Amino acid sequence: MSYRSKIRMSIGWIYPIGIFSSYIFLFLEFELRRILRQGGYDVWGVPYITILLVAFMFIVLGIIQWFRYRNWIYPVLGFLIGITTAQVSFVFPHYDEPGVFKLTYFICFILIILFILINWNSFYSHERFEINSRRLFRLASERIYQTDDGYTGRPYSGGRVDCTRDELLGFVRFLHGNYIVRPFYYEGYVCISFSMNTSLLVIREGREVSHVIIGYDGNLTVKVSEKDYRDYSERLSFDQLCASLADIFTRFFDYYRKGLESRIIIELKSAK
Repeated sequence: MSYRSKIRMSIGWIYPIGIFSSYIFLFLEFELRRILRQGGYDVWGVPYITILLVAFMFIVLGIIQWFRYRNWIYPVLGFLIGITTAQVSFVFPHYDEPGVFKLTYFICFILIILFILINWNSFYSHERFEINSRRLFRLASERIYQTDDGYTGRPYSGGRVDCTRDELLGFVRFLHGNYIVRPFYYEGYVCISFSMNTSLLVIREGREVSHVIIGYDGNLTVKVSEKDYRDYSERLSFDQLCASLADIFTRFFDYYRKGLESRIIIELKSAK
């Protein structure tokens, strides 16, 4: 089995799939209403049912993303897009109700644009962090085929990294600057966090999600969260997964120390 099929699809793919499907349903409802009108039934040509279903989809997806990522921007955006979509039928030229409905539609549309612009950094950062976290987990599972044990809550000792304090801090800054991990600095170590689920922008402690702890003495510890582990479609060997993640960060640090930072980006992008 290819390692690319081991991780479940990101929830973000539901949006393009849902939008594409909505065009199909719009066409079908248009045709159904046209046939009914030809049969003498008094129905309008506006596909109200599909419009309302799409609006409901955006609101539900926003709520789902809240429970998954714990980031408030997604339910707010889902609600704004859902309410705006529900008002689409009011902007059709033949709609005879007062223009207040058209006005509220355009107000909501402008609010969506403003909301996205104001929170663009949060949207962009979250998406980059999640994409790279998925790439890390794909790389980690690339050569794992054993499924003999499941999740355990204990941290995994990943050996040692031969580094100085300045080298470690520079390495962590590089990973953070490229949206690969979010670092949390402590007196004797750095906790670098990554997650396919919870948004790294809302956590207050690195241990809330999957993370790697690298001490200034070089000791390395790996902890994979249960939510991230359950995102694999098959029950991988947990110890091998942790060991693989330890090897990845050790290898990435070796690239960084040799001035081969570009190899880190290339290796991550290879895990599409």
